[in-house]
Amino acid sequence: MIKFYEIPASLSAEIDDLEKLIAQYRRGELEGTKFRAHRVPFGIYEQRQADTYMVRIRCTGGGITPAQLQTVALLVRQYGAEEMHITTRQEVQIHDVSLENVPVILRALLQANLSTRGGGGNTVRNVMVSWDAGIAPAEAFDVTPYAVSLTSMLIAEPDSWTLPRKYKIAFSNTDDDNSSCAFTDVGFIAAIQDDVRGFKVYVAGGMGAKPQVGHLLHSFIPADEIYRVTAAVKRVFDRHGNRKNKHAARLRFLWNKLGEEKFRELYEEALQEIGDAPLQALPEISNEAGTVPEASLTADTPEFDLWQRRFVQPQKQAGLCSVLLPVPLGQLPWRQAQQLADLLAGYGENVMRFTREQNLSLRNIPASCLGNVYAVVKDFSGLVAAPKFYGVCIACTGADTCKLGICLPRGALTALTKKLPSAKLNIDALGDFRLNISGCPNTCGAHMTADLGFYGQVGRKEQRMYPSYGIVAGAQIGGETPRLATRIDSISARDLPAFVIDFLTLYLEKKERYENFAKYLDEAGNADIQDVCDKYRDIPAFEDDKNYYFDWGTTELFSLVGKGVGECSAGLFDLIDLDLKAIHVKKQELATQPDQTATGELLYEIVLRAARMLLITKGEEARSDREVFSAFRKYFVDAHLVEERFLPLLKVAGEKNLPSLVSQAEEVYALAEAVEKLYDGMDDSLKFQQEKQATEPAAAPEVLEKQPVTAQAIKDLRGVVCPMNFVKTKLELAKIGSGQTLQIFLDDGEPIDNVPRSVAEEGHKILEMNRIADYWSVLIEKA
Repeated sequence: MIKFYEIPASLSAEIDDLEKLIAQYRRGELEGTKFRAHRVPFGIYEQRQADTYMVRIRCTGGGITPAQLQTVALLVRQYGAEEMHITTRQEVQIHDVSLENVPVILRALLQANLSTRGGGGNTVRNVMVSWDAGIAPAEAFDVTPYAVSLTSMLIAEPDSWTLPRKYKIAFSNTDDDNSSCAFTDVGFIAAIQDDVRGFKVYVAGGMGAKPQVGHLLHSFIPADEIYRVTAAVKRVFDRHGNRKNKHAARLRFLWNKLGEEKFRELYEEALQEIGDAPLQALPEISNEAGTVPEASLTADTPEFDLWQRRFVQPQKQAGLCSVLLPVPLGQLPWRQAQQLADLLAGYGENVMRFTREQNLSLRNIPASCLGNVYAVVKDFSGLVAAPKFYGVCIACTGADTCKLGICLPRGALTALTKKLPSAKLNIDALGDFRLNISGCPNTCGAHMTADLGFYGQVGRKEQRMYPSYGIVAGAQIGGETPRLATRIDSISARDLPAFVIDFLTLYLEKKERYENFAKYLDEAGNADIQDVCDKYRDIPAFEDDKNYYFDWGTTELFSLVGKGVGECSAGLFDLIDLDLKAIHVKKQELATQPDQTATGELLYEIVLRAARMLLITKGEEARSDREVFSAFRKYFVDAHLVEERFLPLLKVAGEKNLPSLVSQAEEVYALAEAVEKLYDGMDDSLKFQQEKQATEPAAAPEVLEKQPVTAQAIKDLRGVVCPMNFVKTKLELAKIGSGQTLQIFLDDGEPIDNVPRSVAEEGHKILEMNRIADYWSVLIEKA
């Protein structure tokens, strides 16, 4: 029986412990923050909808047997949504799970030799492997057994669950690096040197916030050294990683902090401490044909022939084939999963892999049986009859379910695939072109490894927000000089489908002139992207076209409502950066602007954006220019964060006296610099350097500590939407001392669902939550 990892002996008892914690939490005996610390490392994440959870299942290298797929399909049917979700890290997720059903699911998975342990949190995460490992004609050797053995060893170690941040590992079977080893914490690329199997090793890469290419740790190590190397890096990470700031806790930040010389010194020390630590015995994973059905179906139609050309490849094993099964947005209905498992059971256990493009790759299929496979999969979705490009585009779940999401990438990709056929382009000519979309700057949609990638951000027109995407392009995967995609421009979510069609039209017209997409991009593509963006640069005002202020697939106006605390801040930083970049652009334009009236307009824009730039950190969302200047004076000048010398300038700007602004150009520049300096001193909790240096308010008198718990401060936040209510709560907490309490009033729905959770995530204690008519009273004790 094939196993893609050995289940640790402790897992059954750990599930029992988790079940007890769930019961305590449901009785109100366990704080949400403490409960989350236990459930997240089990791969149990809360979704945006209150009281629903996602269960993420570990699948080393995307490996899963037909029997295991049947088990997951049954659990989806009984306890989850209609579909299971395939991730970009080759795992599978069950969504919309009730908390009381989590232990039932975990025990059923355990019976099928599957686990969710390490599906989230600061743990050793799922180990990725080339989807074609073991079957690729050009591979150095099959890396799958090495990944399986390493996984089994790591997940049995207690310190794999208590790291400073997540620890990701990948294996690739060729220098083409189709599992992105050069962009992960530790990556192993197969190589053979002097007839010895081994690996080239990259370390400290990553694709989340502040992504970077990994560093070459070893040009070659023998294969039996991979555990020793991985464990040594893990030990350095465990001892020296940043446990205070999760935004600077990944291994790449430690490398950058220590520098290469010091990192290697600590790594060598860890290797010496570990000593001899060979890899445990490799499992046998055979890539051979299973039992061939007695009556193989034949298909002799143009549709079947086209399907073969697009999705079928010969394996290195004579007479066997691999078949790509595109899964729309990675969403596989449980009925189809069962049909697929029934079909593949006849071909053996080693017959499928989840791919990082959120698809299924079937393997070890006899060429004579392709008709049987086609008969089952041809009706799975329209993607089976479409060019391969449609099926390999990536879009993460974004704000559909993820609490960190800003935009709805699945809606954007769906809109694109609906519009693309009408463009009459030769989509098959795109070959292996990679188009990836993430719902936020985090890289769940792998946009930083795309030929053309997008990540969700916040746009602003006048005083309104709209969904927008940053555009990146030109990732180079594999070879001696791997590189991440670079940012080029941005586009509104509404214009994204039209932009992609226009750009692909240009690319396909020029494609034959260039060796590959990277060459095209360097010589002409970057300019083409910016030219196409220019067509869509002018965003209509809300009154002229409201569609721009709705994301694809939703009937609600775009907002930051429902974002988790981490992404609340990310959305706020997006808005700040928009104004900051605009200030720099306006300054550049002024350098070449001879017209006095135009000069006055540009200076006015700089003052307006400088005054507006940081207002959102104070929970202020001004709806007019006059409100912007008034709020800036209140929160920044009167609060002594910005000098009073700028008051005359603000008065002139408030009156929009352009000639006077021209005469005060130096003061305009000085104000912009003062605000930017203020921003540079702001931390992730939205506090400025001057505020951080301020003295903490005195603790409450001793007599208060002897009284029943009552609030030292009260703030009514009814009618204030997310994330403004959270920002305002933080401002009120900043006014009281540690151990003192704040009572806030929140509306039902998103506010009560999100604000207490976000407050608790920052370390404060939620003492009481009481419903009063149609709103809530929440009592918070400051940490």
